[in-house]
Amino acid sequence: MEKKKCPKCGETAQIKAGYTPKGSQKYKCKVCGKVYTPEPKKSGYSEEEKSMAIKYYYEGNSGRSTGRFFKMSKANATRWIKERAEAEKSIPETMTEICEVEEMDEMYIHIGSKKTKRM
Repeated sequence: MEKKKCPKCGETAQIKAGYTPKGSQKYKCKVCGKVYTPEPKKSGYSEEEKSMAIKYYYEGNSGRSTGRFFKMSKANATRWIKERAEAEKSIPETMTEICEVEEMDEMYIHIGSKKTKRM
């Protein structure tokens, strides 16, 4: 087995110094006292987890329930959704840019207030 070298001084004299919160082994150099992790585990979420959370949100769930379901912060889920929305800005904003025929129903929308008042 190849001995690990200290990143600060280059010495191989070292002792084990516990684990990181992610579970990687930490070492301490006997010469300079530098504590380091030669092979840290990657932190964060994989692209697969991110896409699953976004898909869960787009199925009608709130950002809060998405975070709760995937055991993560709701801020993470919300940030990923916003990033995805920014990336998809090239999608046409109205359907008229996509299709030639629009179909509308007979619903009226009143902005502000109605002009005639009931008595």
